[in-house]
Amino acid sequence: MVQHVSRVVVRIQTTPLAIYDWLAFDAQGVQCAHGHGQPWPDTQQLDLAIPAAWLTAHRITLPKVSDKQRQQLITQALEDRVLGPLHEYQWLASAQQQGVSEVWVLATARIQQLQAWVSAQHLEVQRWIPEFALLPATGDCVAPAVQGLMARCAGELIWLSDESELLALPTLQGLSQLSCEQLSAPQPATVSFYRHKSKGVSLQSLWIDWRWCIYLLGVCFGLLLLSQILQWRSLANREVALRQEIRQTFASLYPGVPIVDPMLQWQSLQKQGGHVSGGDALDLLYRAVGQMSGELGAESIGVKEGKVTVILPAAAGNSLLAQLNAQGAKVTSSTLPDGRMNLELQP
Repeated sequence: MVQHVSRVVVRIQTTPLAIYDWLAFDAQGVQCAHGHGQPWPDTQQLDLAIPAAWLTAHRITLPKVSDKQRQQLITQALEDRVLGPLHEYQWLASAQQQGVSEVWVLATARIQQLQAWVSAQHLEVQRWIPEFALLPATGDCVAPAVQGLMARCAGELIWLSDESELLALPTLQGLSQLSCEQLSAPQPATVSFYRHKSKGVSLQSLWIDWRWCIYLLGVCFGLLLLSQILQWRSLANREVALRQEIRQTFASLYPGVPIVDPMLQWQSLQKQGGHVSGGDALDLLYRAVGQMSGELGAESIGVKEGKVTVILPAAAGNSLLAQLNAQGAKVTSSTLPDGRMNLELQP
């Protein structure tokens, strides 16, 4: 039994998907065991190495920009480098070092294939890391991958299908050749294509992406609330003014009558057909207009102290004056400078 295992990395073959081997590492990142198939040593950290044959790595130089702009720049750069539509791939970028970011590209179909296989195997995997992450962090070298070879040369990560490709490339001659036992533990900051379902979406990332929309929504809600309050106050003030006007009109039409509810009192007095101060001028005006042919055409009607004042065109004024006189109403008329007639009807 291997003691003091910090993590285990499981490598898989691709055709068909199956466990190829596993590598166990201690807390210092030194390989302490290597085997094929299950079981492997107990560990709290289990990583799945995505086959190097499935991955492509791109070194992209980026300026110092925001995370959102960085994503846009990487997407634009990958559109020129990736074969086929970019939406068929997923990519992850490592942290920038001296302005350069390592970007890993993996087909979405491969990720779905891995998800189905891991679920069927009932593996509790914490990360899906590139197989290239097993190469030492420094120094140019070449090492056996599950399928073919994987190499680091002048900072570039390269997958080779077999040794013939290694011999055909002069730039790869003289690289230090490593065995499986010399592979190193992946760095803690290594990118992972695995997403823990339980963690979901980070609230912090949601806030960063949507904060301006939330600010704008809050401002719009505040403005809407303020407009509603102002409208309510305007309507309340208008109601008070109308109630006061009704009280004043009632008092002028029915002097001496105690005012409790002017609207109800007015309706009650109208139904009774009686008038407190010798008749209602508005009733006289209503009856006179009813006997006229056509519309009254009045431009303004005012009531003050029991008197009704009507301003209307001269022709309509003469017709209304004749009707009022025929009813014996107390009415005085005058002609305004612009030719209109002003009639004042008294109760």
